[in-house]
Amino acid sequence: MQDIRWQQRFDNLQSAYSRLQEAVAANKQAPDNQLIQMALIKSFEMTFELSWKTMKDYLKYNGIDVKLPREIIKQAFATDLITDGQMWMDMLEDRNLMAHTYDEARALEAIDHICRRYLAGLEQLHQYLCARLA
Repeated sequence: MQDIRWQQRFDNLQSAYSRLQEAVAANKQAPDNQLIQMALIKSFEMTFELSWKTMKDYLKYNGIDVKLPREIIKQAFATDLITDGQMWMDMLEDRNLMAHTYDEARALEAIDHICRRYLAGLEQLHQYLCARLA
């Protein structure tokens, strides 16, 4: 079988996505636990990074060569790889803010976004790519 880059990266993404789901579930059980909050934010950052890089590899596999995360998100939306381009732009913005600043109010807002909005977008991408593996 031919090694396909997006499929290799998707294997890593599936692991990260599972950790994120665990962190979201743990946060629901103990919403005031700061250690769990940090784990949730970090697992989101890792899952988001692997998501846009997997999209980049998938687009390239399909003949679309884009490099920057914003371009990748736009192309992924244009080709129906993702269904909510604005949510993914919001994810990118939140991920950039989380990676470069830490303030507790901002962290709590990010956790709310991850649990209420972003997990659904990541799930949609996950299902789309799983269907392409079959």
